[in-house]
Amino acid sequence: MTATTPTSEPEWLALGSGQTGLHWLGARTTLVALEGTLRLEPPSRWGAVVRYTLGAGHAHVVETSGWWRLHADAGIDAHLRIVVPPLRTHRRPWLGMWRWLAHWIQPRQTSHG
Repeated sequence: MTATTPTSEPEWLALGSGQTGLHWLGARTTLVALEGTLRLEPPSRWGAVVRYTLGAGHAHVVETSGWWRLHADAGIDAHLRIVVPPLRTHRRPWLGMWRWLAHWIQPRQTSHG
């Protein structure tokens, strides 16, 4: 079994026939199976065992961040593409409010002629 460290770069992953490994996956990451069949197990929470099967040509969007166990079925190597979602920048909600307020309280320039 192997473990990899978190990464922000999209990557390719190959597992040999019957190989199992741990891989860090963030929420909203998409796994696309290019070849073979994989079984996916999310990070263990509350003792519930959940498994997903991902066949060639199919995709799965990860809902939970953590160390996922990936297992390639026997008989053929598994190849997949891991697509990490772009990082979102959080705008502070009060910035828009301050802009609106500053615009609203500014004196109106009117011309009298």
